Amino acid sequence: MIYYLLCLGIVFFYLTISYMLGDLFLHMVSSEEQSVSYRVLLGFFCYYFLFQLMAIPLKLTLQPLSLLTKLWWIFILAVMLLFSFLRRKTFPTQKAYLQELFAKQKRPLLCLVLIILIQLIMVNYNGETYALWDQSYYIGDVSASVYTDSISQYDPYTGALLSKLNAEYLLETYQNHSAVLCQLLRVPPLMETRIAEASIMVILANLIYYQLGLQLFGKNYRKKGVSLVCFLFLLNLFSFNLYTGAEFLFFRAFEGKTILACIILPMVFLLFLKIAGNHQKRSHWWELLLVISASFGLNMSAIYMLPFELSICLIPLGLSKKSFSVWFRYALCMIPCILYGGAYLVTKHYFFFYT
Repeated sequence: MIYYLLCLGIVFFYLTISYMLGDLFLHMVSSEEQSVSYRVLLGFFCYYFLFQLMAIPLKLTLQPLSLLTKLWWIFILAVMLLFSFLRRKTFPTQKAYLQELFAKQKRPLLCLVLIILIQLIMVNYNGETYALWDQSYYIGDVSASVYTDSISQYDPYTGALLSKLNAEYLLETYQNHSAVLCQLLRVPPLMETRIAEASIMVILANLIYYQLGLQLFGKNYRKKGVSLVCFLFLLNLFSFNLYTGAEFLFFRAFEGKTILACIILPMVFLLFLKIAGNHQKRSHWWELLLVISASFGLNMSAIYMLPFELSICLIPLGLSKKSFSVWFRYALCMIPCILYGGAYLVTKHYFFFYT
């Protein structure tokens, strides 16, 4: 029972720290956005981007996991203190906004929470999976790192020490973060991945659906936004195929491919809709750049997928708006894709990190 409570605490921690980082980031880019769910979404990407910056140097230099765990939690405490210091004057305003929002939109928000809870119960009750190879990697890598106090230096399938770090997952630090949580809280990797990580991904996916609804119908029509969440839930529930993210969300919610299909790609599309509505607003472009930069640490397949999505969305926008700024910012957004793609090719074919 204690492990289930710890997993619940991990989910609460994710939501709290994501809100803090999202609020700090929106303040930094001078955004007027007030949405709590949008702060959580942006903060999640900010969280993993910062973790990636800290984890990759330690990973490449073969440092112990315990060092990463200590440094990361010192950093988290610093973020909490920074948030409390910089944003303390806005606490009354944020509290008043939440009270007013809940008073006016009580039923839609409660329906949204209920829809998410139903999905959480389904995902956690379902122990079935059909991707044993992928599941074995994500759980096995976390387990091997925790029990050897290393960072992805052991084969997750055999437990043998690798001769060199796996280039396919070299820049991906998502599972390394799970290892940090497991080492700190003494949570079994199987439970941390299958319960805590799966739950937070389901929550984030539905928050993106909700934000898409607000973007399409307007913030004054939150009932329609919740209706979109409900419709997509039913669509996912009865859509087990290779052309939607349903199979990933309900069967493999804790895997990197799920994050790409159900979190990263929809989030980029959400930001495209915001940019299309006002392409001159700089804060939306900064938010898009943050999501892109954080994506590669969550799943390295983003190296291939994001350039296509960005091109499909932003090239027509540039042609329709006839604005040089769109093309210039599109090129800036492609820079992280090029850098990470180049780093992947170099570390896969020419430069290796031997253990």
